[in-house]
Amino acid sequence: MFLLQMLFLQAKASDGLSELCRRASGEKSLQGYSAVCRYLYEREEQPQLLELYADSIRLLGEADDSVDCLIEYYAWKSESAFIRGDFDAGYALKRRAIALAEQAGNVHYISDCASDMGYHFNVDARYDSARYYFRKGMAVSERVSELAAAYRVMLTNYASSFLYEGETDSALVYTRQALRRSEADRDTALLIENYNQLGTIYRRKKDLEGTIQNFRQALRLCEAQDNYNTAAYIYGNIATAYCDWNRAADAIPFSKKAVEYADRLGNRQMQGICYVNLGGIQTNYRPQLDEGIATLKKAVGLLKEVNNRRRLCEAYSFLANAYRLKGVQDTALVYLSQLDSLSSELKTDAELYRYYRTKAPLLKETGHYAEAAGYFRRIISMLEKGYRDTRDYDNYFALAECCQALGDSRQAYAYLHRAYALRDSAFHVEYTRQLTDYSVKYQTKEKELEIVHLKQVQLEQQAKLLHRRFFWGALIASLLIVLLIMLYARQRQQMCLARLAQAVGEKERQFLELQQETGRRLTRKYIDGLESERQRIATELHDDVCNNLLALEMSVRLRSDVDAENIKAPLEQLGQIRQRLRTMSHELMPPVFQYANIDEMLSDYVAHLALPDGMKADYISTEGAGWNHIPQEVAFEFYRIVQEAVSNALKYSGASLVKICLTLEGDELSLLVADNGRGFEVGKRTQGAGLRTIWQRAGAIKAQVDITSSPGSGTAVAVVARITPSVD
Repeated sequence: MFLLQMLFLQAKASDGLSELCRRASGEKSLQGYSAVCRYLYEREEQPQLLELYADSIRLLGEADDSVDCLIEYYAWKSESAFIRGDFDAGYALKRRAIALAEQAGNVHYISDCASDMGYHFNVDARYDSARYYFRKGMAVSERVSELAAAYRVMLTNYASSFLYEGETDSALVYTRQALRRSEADRDTALLIENYNQLGTIYRRKKDLEGTIQNFRQALRLCEAQDNYNTAAYIYGNIATAYCDWNRAADAIPFSKKAVEYADRLGNRQMQGICYVNLGGIQTNYRPQLDEGIATLKKAVGLLKEVNNRRRLCEAYSFLANAYRLKGVQDTALVYLSQLDSLSSELKTDAELYRYYRTKAPLLKETGHYAEAAGYFRRIISMLEKGYRDTRDYDNYFALAECCQALGDSRQAYAYLHRAYALRDSAFHVEYTRQLTDYSVKYQTKEKELEIVHLKQVQLEQQAKLLHRRFFWGALIASLLIVLLIMLYARQRQQMCLARLAQAVGEKERQFLELQQETGRRLTRKYIDGLESERQRIATELHDDVCNNLLALEMSVRLRSDVDAENIKAPLEQLGQIRQRLRTMSHELMPPVFQYANIDEMLSDYVAHLALPDGMKADYISTEGAGWNHIPQEVAFEFYRIVQEAVSNALKYSGASLVKICLTLEGDELSLLVADNGRGFEVGKRTQGAGLRTIWQRAGAIKAQVDITSSPGSGTAVAVVARITPSVD
C-alpha cells in the first residue's frame, strides 16, 4: 500500500518533482529523499507525499542506525503536519527532532529546527513560545560562521513576533539590529525584509515619513533583483498606508500590483494575504464594493486552506463592514459572528482596533446603541492612549449619535465638539498632502516605465522587420543563382548521371538486403542447431544420467550389508548431484510460452536459481505491461540471453548481487542484466562463447546489444528490441 500511494502521488507531480523522485528511488539515500522533501516543503504542497518520503528516511535510519536520518524524519514529518494545519502534531514531532539533535550535539539541526518552530509559533500567534525557540536557535548559531544566514533570519523573525503582538517599540529595536547585521553581512534578500518590516512598524506608529522611506528602500532592492515575492508584500503595505488615510482609490493600484505578483508566484499563503488587502480596500471604495466582496470571498477560501486564522479575522471584518455598507444587515451579522468566534486570535492593537471599528457601527445601525457606545468608547480609549487613526473624528461623531439616541445630550455635545476639532486639525491636511505627492510620483514612474516599454517593443519590431527583409532578399538571390546554374548545365548529362546513380543505388540496396538475409539465415540456423543440441543434452541428462543415478541410489539403499550410518553422507551427496543434473536439464530445455509469458518465465527462472553462498539475484519488471502480447520468438531469445548473461555472472564475476530488469514501454522491449562483480575489459573478451551467443541471439530478432564493463566496476548487458505485439 505504501508503494501504491507513493506511485499515485508521484504520477500527479510536476516534471521537476518527478525527476527528483526518480533519483531518490534510484539512490535510496538520505540526500535523495531529503531533496524531494525540501522541494515539497518550499512549495507547501502534497503533504501526503512529503510524509511518505519522510517515512522512507525513517526506514533508512532504522536500517543504518543513523541519528541524522531520524532527525530529518521528525523534521520533515512535522512540516507535513504544519502544511495540513495540524499544528499540535507538528510541534510534537519538531520537539523530538530538537531533542535528538541536542543529544547528538548537532548545532546545524538544532538551529534549523528551532528556527522552524519559532516561525510556526509566530503563524499560530503564540509569540512567547516563538521567541523561546528563536533564542535557542540564535544561541547556537551566533558564533558559527556556517549558520550566519540562519542567525539573521531568526533575529528578523524574533523582531516580527513583537510586531505581530503589537509591541512596536520592541519590534523597532530588534528590527534595527537585524538590519545592521544584514548590512554587515551583505545579505540583500534579508535586507529587503528588514526595510519592509521597518516600514510596517512605522505605519503602525502612524509615522508617514518613516513608512514611505523604508518601503522605498525595500522596493528599490526588490526591483534590482526581480524579487516578486517580497515586492508583493511591500506594495500591499503601501496600499494599506493609503487606506489608513481613507485614500482607497489611490491604494487600489498598489494592491492590485501585489496581487499580480502573488498570482505569478502561486504561493497560496501570499495570495490569501494579498486578496484580503485588495478586497478590504475595494470595499472602502464605493464604486468597487461588490468587486471587493467577491475578492474577499476568494481570500477566505485561500486562508482556510492554509489555516491563517489572523488574516481570516481580517477578511471577516472587511466582509461584515462591506455588507453593512450595502445595507444587508443580516449577512453582515453572520460574518460578525464568525469574526467573534475567532476574536481570541486578535493580538495586536491594529487587529483589535479593526474589530471594534467593524462591530461598533453595525451595532449602532441595528439599534443596539448602548452596546455600540461601549465599543466606541474602547476605540476612543485606544486613540487617547496613542493609537492614531486619520479618521479618528468619525468615532466621536458616531459616539455622539449613540449618546443622543440614549438621551444623554450633554455627552453627545461634548463628543460632537471633539469630532469637529479633530477633523479641522493641520495634521490631517499635511498627511494627506504627503500621500498625494507619493501617489503622483508613483503614477509618473509607472507612465515612464510604460513609455520605455513601448519604445522597446517598437525597436524590437523594427529589428524583426529588417531581419525578415534581409532573409527574404538573400533567399531570393540564392534561388536565382541556383536557377541560372541549372539552366547552364546540359540536361542530357544530368539525366544520364541520374539513371546511372539510380542503377548503382539499386544494386547496392539489393546486395545489402541479400547480405543481411544471408546473415540472418546463418544465425537462425546456428541458433536452431544450438537449441537442438541443448534439448538433446537435456534429454540425455534427464532420461539417462539422472535415472541411472536414481537407480544407483536405490540399489545402494537396498543392499543389506551396507552400514546405514557410513553410507548416509554419500547417499545425500549422490542425491544432490542428481538434483543438480535435473536442474541443469530443465534449464537447457527450451522454454514453453504457451501457458506463461516472458515475465512469468524470467521471474520463475530467477526464483529457482542455484546461487553460491553470499550471492543474491533480483528480478524487476514493468508492472501492468502487456507481456502476453510479446511475440514468442522475441520472448524465447530474451529468455536465453538472460540465461547466458546470468551464467557468465555466476561463473566469472564473483559478484554478490545480480539484477535482471525487464521493461516494456510502447513497442520497445528492454532487458538489463547487471552485476557488481570484478568486471573485465570489454575489448579483450568480446570473442568469448557466451558473449558471442548473446550477440547472435540478439541479431536474430534485430535487437541492439550494449555490453558495459571495466575491471572492478561490474558488468551490465543491455538489450533493446522493437516489437510488433502478437495477436491472441
